[in-house]
Amino acid sequence: MRLAPTLLALALAAALLGGCGSSGETGSGTSGESRSAPEAPAGAAAQACALDAGGIEGLRVTKVSCGEGQRVALAWRGSSSCPKQGSRSGCSVGSYRCVAAAADRGWSVSCAKPGRSIAFSVRRG
Repeated sequence: MRLAPTLLALALAAALLGGCGSSGETGSGTSGESRSAPEAPAGAAAQACALDAGGIEGLRVTKVSCGEGQRVALAWRGSSSCPKQGSRSGCSVGSYRCVAAAADRGWSVSCAKPGRSIAFSVRRG
């Protein structure tokens, strides 16, 4: 008797999951039509910036100038209030709130304030 409700639940779950996903059609019904990646929402495009100082690499900014991104990254690196130990940390750099996570070779850091973001990696050592 207990097997019937379990089988019913599994059948319902399979039916619900079977309706999710793509049928492989592009919507127009023509075969061979190529799909392009969807456009990102306005303001979501990140810009790569050059910075080769203090072990900082991979600097990317969104709605921020590269100069401001470089200043924030260098300030994070030099700040004694931004912990550089443990697996995760958080601190403020100017008007930005930064969170860092330990990675294989250093730190992955993301600093943000409403509508703006800065991301970079810092090598250990």
